[in-house]
This record gives sequence, C-alpha cells and structure tokens, in this order.
Amino acid sequence: MLISVVIPVYNGEKYLRECLSSVQACPSDGIECIIINDGSADGTERLCRDFAGADRRFRLVSKENAGVSEARNAGVAEASGEYIFFLDADDYIAADAWQGILAHAAGGGHDMVAYGYYNLFDGGGTSVERFPEGCDIKRALLATTLLNPCWGKLLRREVILKNDIRFMKGLKTCEDSIFMLDFAQCAETFLLSDTPVLYYRIHAESVMRSAKFESKLADFAALSERRGVYLAANHDSAAERAMNREQFSVVTDLFRSHAKSRRISEIKRAYKAGMADPAVAAVIAGVDRAHLSPFYKRLEYAMMTRGRYACLAVYFKLKGRLS
Repeated sequence: MLISVVIPVYNGEKYLRECLSSVQACPSDGIECIIINDGSADGTERLCRDFAGADRRFRLVSKENAGVSEARNAGVAEASGEYIFFLDADDYIAADAWQGILAHAAGGGHDMVAYGYYNLFDGGGTSVERFPEGCDIKRALLATTLLNPCWGKLLRREVILKNDIRFMKGLKTCEDSIFMLDFAQCAETFLLSDTPVLYYRIHAESVMRSAKFESKLADFAALSERRGVYLAANHDSAAERAMNREQFSVVTDLFRSHAKSRRISEIKRAYKAGMADPAVAAVIAGVDRAHLSPFYKRLEYAMMTRGRYACLAVYFKLKGRLS
C-alpha cells in the first residue's frame, strides 16, 4: 500500500461528503482511506458506511469520543501505507492534486513531502499559502505556519512507528504542530513543495476558532516549549529571530480573536492574566521590537510591554471588527 489517507471526524456530516469524494477521485488502487468516526451523533457514520460500501479502498473505524489526537493515533495504528496523509473532514483535496501526490509517494525519496494549500473562506473566497522562496525545514517549522498542521503532507509511516511519535492528548489546539516538530526531529529527508494540494476550510465552527482563550494559551505554551527543544537541537540564529517574530504574531492573533465578542472589562482581565503566562512573557522578552513590522506590530508590542491592558482591549476589539 502506497498511501493511507487518515480522516478523523466528529459530527462532520456538513462537509464530509465533499471531503470523501475528493479522496474517492484518486485514480490509484494504491491508497486506502481510513475514517475514524470519533463518537459522532449526527449522520456521519451512515455517510461513511455508504462510501465504504461503494469503494473497497475506504474503511470505517468507529470509536467512543476521545478527541482528535486519539482519533489520529487510532488512524495511524490502522494504516498500512508507506506514507500517511492526514486530512480533516471539513477540508478536501484539489481535483488536480493526486497525480503529483502519487508521484512523490511512488518515488519514495523523502520522509516528508509538505505542500502548499488554499484557504477557503465562508463567503467562498480563496487565498493560497506557499513556502517562501529559499525556505528550509527549520525556517518552515519555526517561522511560518505552513508546517503547523499535520494535514496535507506525505509522512513516512515508518518514521512515526519507529520513533513512537503520537499526538498529545488533552490539547484543543496545537496538537498537530507538536506532532510535526517531533516528526521533523526524527526524519532525515524533506521536500517543501509549492504546489497547493487541498482546500483548508476556515469557518466559525472550527476548533481553532471556538476554543477558549485560556485553553489556546495553555496549548501555545506546550507548543512553545517543544519549539524550544527543537531549536536547541537545530540551532540557527536567523531561524530563532524569525521564530520569535512568528510567535509574537500568534500571541497577538490570540488576543485579537478573544476581543471580538466580549466586553472591554472582560478583555482587559483576560489580557492581564495572559501577559502573566510564562510562555507569553518569554515570547515578549525574546522578540526584538526593531525587527517587528509593519508598524502596528510595534504599537502592539509597546502596549503589551507597558501593561496598557485597557488600550489593548479597545485596540484589538476595533481591529477584530475591521478584520
């Protein structure tokens, strides 16, 4: 078996048919599609059984709800392909992508092949994400968001099994980013492809958007710690500076998303507590204001370091309304 497509799904009936159809469009018998039904209570299981009954490449595994980390771990345990290709149930593979994916898998020359992807917004608009020119694996991991998700990549299954790499339990977000850092630490050969291969759906129902502020901060702390471990083993001063800028942007994005639907007093309290978080404090201390751009990032930095929580609350609430 060449590729095992692993799809965790929980109450994903709304978008699942489009996702599974995009896998079914693969012209090769050298793939299998393992759907992990994580205790869904909607029509997910029925829909999955329809696909499994019509296409022998599809296999359904139903289990009690335990979260996406456990579901992906279960999918890896069930897989038999040389490569794992994770796919979320609300995303789908581009119609013209399979030829390139199959060619890379058949070549077998890399432990990881990572692709670009399309952002698909609620209103139907799209944008494309590609690796910056000259980007290497360290820069991609530490200073971009392109390797944060586990989906949309060919990952050699042997590397996962041999090194007992697993998705961390108990995290609402960042679990796949930590998995990717662990995988990259153990893998030897990488290919960063500019070709977009899937559509990543951005909508209000996603876990990343619905998770609580405090939960996101805790998960970010776990990711920041693991990034530190990776950086210590693969030190690069330029990558470290770029990582600090990227992590500062992550923190400010968390602040902005928290401000949209809350009162100023509530936002102010949350920001004050968030700034006291050791991981956030370390990011603020590690970033060089002179390296921040555009100008508004320097403004955000100034308000954070001076403890202007009321100003931050008003600023991010206005910015959230405009974004």
